[in-house]
Amino acid sequence: MPRPRRGDDVLQAALGRFYREGITATGVDALTADAGIAKMTLYNNFGSKDDLVVAYLAERDRRFFAQLDAELAQRRDALDRALAPVDLYERYLHEEGFRGCAFVNAAAELPAEHPGRETISAHKARLRDRWAALIADLDVADASQTARACLCLLEGAYVLGGLAVDDDGLTAARALIVQRLTGDG
Repeated sequence: MPRPRRGDDVLQAALGRFYREGITATGVDALTADAGIAKMTLYNNFGSKDDLVVAYLAERDRRFFAQLDAELAQRRDALDRALAPVDLYERYLHEEGFRGCAFVNAAAELPAEHPGRETISAHKARLRDRWAALIADLDVADASQTARACLCLLEGAYVLGGLAVDDDGLTAARALIVQRLTGDG
């Protein structure tokens, strides 16, 4: 079996360190040590730490939507499919080492002009649009507006869960989202 590209090793190191310790707190030396490579290998593969941050966020985005697609593939009922993003966030909330939303955490660290901010915004917009398409299958009057409202509920509860302010906030958000999607309440 061929050895993975060294850039893959760096990205794996970044996936762990950036989430656990933060982007700005993680130096290139720690990443190269974790990956077992020289600094020049990191720069040859990514150009800069900023480029690695963008690759990290793009990989988080890819993994999230792959998990969402896998979740959706197991569901047939339209309401159950529309609740898949909520259930996925709920699963993340209870994973060992949970530190909140990787995208929100990164947004809090990165300056407005950082290229990673565009990746973060695109991820959240993609989630909103994908959710609107799932909600449209419920024949909701304004699926786009409903998705926006549901995303606000979900993201708020998820952020509070990440801060350990409200461990049960996603349960409450889910109930409100179900009410919104079914017109009960």
